Amino acid sequence: MEVYPFLTILLASCYGFPDFPFYNVSLTWEERVDDLVGRLTLPEMVGQMAKGKGGTDAIPRLDIKPFEWWTECLRGDVQQGGTSFPEALGLAAAFSPEVIYDVSRATGIEVRAKNTMFNKAGNFSVGTGLSCCSPVINILRDPRWGRNEETYGEDPFFTGIYAEAFVRGLQGEHPRYLLASTGCKHFDTYTGPEDIPVSRDGFNAEVSMRDLRTTFLPAFRTCVNAGTYSIMCSYSSVNGVPSCANKELLTDILRDEWGYKGLVISDNVALEFMITAHHYVNNTLDAAVASLEAGCNIEISKEKDKVYDYIGEAVSSGRISETRVRELMKPVMYNRMRLGEFDPPEMNPYTNLDMSVIQSPEHRQIALQTAMKSMVLLKNLNNFLPTRVGIFNKIAIVGPAANDPLVQNGGYSPAVDPRYTTTPLMNLSRLGNTVQYNNGCTGNTTCIDYDQAGIIKAVDGVDLVIVCLGLGNAIEKEHIDRSSIALPGKQLELLQDAVNNSPANTPVLLIMFNAGPVDITWADSNPRIVAILEAFYPAQSTGEALFNVLTMNGPNSAPAGRLPCTWPMHENQLPPMVNYSMEGRTYRYINYDPLYPYGYGLSYTSFTYSNLQFSQSILAGNDVEGSVDVYNNGQISADEVIQVYINWQNSPVPTPKLQLVDFKRQYIIAQNKIRVTFRVKGESMAVWMEDNSGWMVYPGQYGLFVGGQQPNQKKTANSNVLSGTVTVTKTRFLGKY
Repeated sequence: MEVYPFLTILLASCYGFPDFPFYNVSLTWEERVDDLVGRLTLPEMVGQMAKGKGGTDAIPRLDIKPFEWWTECLRGDVQQGGTSFPEALGLAAAFSPEVIYDVSRATGIEVRAKNTMFNKAGNFSVGTGLSCCSPVINILRDPRWGRNEETYGEDPFFTGIYAEAFVRGLQGEHPRYLLASTGCKHFDTYTGPEDIPVSRDGFNAEVSMRDLRTTFLPAFRTCVNAGTYSIMCSYSSVNGVPSCANKELLTDILRDEWGYKGLVISDNVALEFMITAHHYVNNTLDAAVASLEAGCNIEISKEKDKVYDYIGEAVSSGRISETRVRELMKPVMYNRMRLGEFDPPEMNPYTNLDMSVIQSPEHRQIALQTAMKSMVLLKNLNNFLPTRVGIFNKIAIVGPAANDPLVQNGGYSPAVDPRYTTTPLMNLSRLGNTVQYNNGCTGNTTCIDYDQAGIIKAVDGVDLVIVCLGLGNAIEKEHIDRSSIALPGKQLELLQDAVNNSPANTPVLLIMFNAGPVDITWADSNPRIVAILEAFYPAQSTGEALFNVLTMNGPNSAPAGRLPCTWPMHENQLPPMVNYSMEGRTYRYINYDPLYPYGYGLSYTSFTYSNLQFSQSILAGNDVEGSVDVYNNGQISADEVIQVYINWQNSPVPTPKLQLVDFKRQYIIAQNKIRVTFRVKGESMAVWMEDNSGWMVYPGQYGLFVGGQQPNQKKTANSNVLSGTVTVTKTRFLGKY
């Protein structure tokens, strides 16, 4: 129990706080929440629960102000502007929890500073609050899904690690107050489609219990264990029941199995879609009852006639008890208390943050460094990269992504701030004495109208060609899926013209701006294209980050990003978007050779792994402790991403073919060796039982693989993979979660 009796009396008198127990900081959180919620009338609770968007109702008699529940904080303050950090999938490519922590921490600081300003001005509109509907921890299940850019890739273990780091960074580590509150979303089985072949609004994901437990749920459980204060239920139905009315998800699993104490908030208009799109219920009253019974605390909706406006009728008609409504209100008010709303401001150090933190030099440096760390080198013939200034006289920079800040920003990003935004053209022009630029595509990356003559002219007689292609939000984003993984419009023709019409000995460098994988098999196999760099959406620091990585300018400039998703070779390798079976999807279950495997990425140096040591025999449920030597063979100091995988060699139930169980990004000085420790948690070796009763670690042999990439890949990086076998004795049931 936290006790501040003297301070409470002093500060309350100074700030004129009302004399209600819920303002008394010497009471426990539970006592304060019970007191506050116990004082609310039913209409007042409706005014809180139905108005998650645009500010809840004020309650003047209790001196309670409005509160805004919908702020997007995926990689910067999306709605109100601020420092723009790389897209989430790019941050995942860094394979570094420290990277996502730094970004979420900086985002939380900027969100808090602006919230203080907004509160003083009485502004409680969308995006002004401290409740962040972030991160997105859905799995990148299909390359064509429009929202892949917002995810951390295709692996549930990895996504959970990133979610945990995001929660720590955004919520802060003060013992009493939250910097901002996180909201992991979208719970659950929301991984496409958006609009192709059908609308997401009424989509029903038919998913097996094994896939649900082993692929779609784990990252959310990790997020809960990390201490998130909010979970957003999704648009999807799961096996016929809309997520926001799904008692199995919101109560049985989330609260009962996992012990979650926070609130559940609906996605925008998700409750209305239960009526109009899913046809699960016939009217708003039934939708309200179903959502309340399932455990949805707050509705976000742009509609005037909101589902939760009918809570009063649900109570008066006996469909829902007022006690149930009050119980659902408690996590809501607890969240607001932990943000410091009902404490004297002087007690909360976060209220001292001011607008000087927005685009601060420190945050702009984080944006630059994380952009550099997110880039993945996919091809580098004859070690063409790194290059340097002064060796090319005339260069061409072409393509629809070469000078378009909107393309390089991606979705759910703060608005472009020209003062701090650099593009490829702006910075890579330094590589030549003369630069010939042509966009090639009229309008945007759809590239329907192609200026072939302009491209041919731009590449004529040059010493280096840089081609910037990709997708951008004209092709992939929320509401927009791709029907194909091919390069859009005439972008492939543009690339081919750049190659075929430049001098035969001129190197061509391809830089890709995209989230979902793209079919670039032609570029990968063509010897004229000497290097391919995957940039994702690096945001405001794009040009500067690219220059640093391509020329190895400054510290941390050697590329070490790794792909957080599998890149298929061709469209025909993909199952239908609406098929939610994991068979044939992600590195864990694919049955084909990809163009680029999960975890793949090249370096400017090479690494050798040796002296692998680990616990070769353990009791079921225990961890495997291990270590390995990693030697940097080259002349360039660089980061390496150590990846640890296991497989189940004789499991009695179906398992993934391979599973990532640990990873570390480590800096290694040129021609030096480091010793790296790793751990395989006992929980990572468990499998979901056939009778759906829970997780079991079975006895038997487990393959262990440690290196800079997956084992046994056709497309390999410049490092080796060591392997061994762990013998597990006895059986251990870990429970149902």
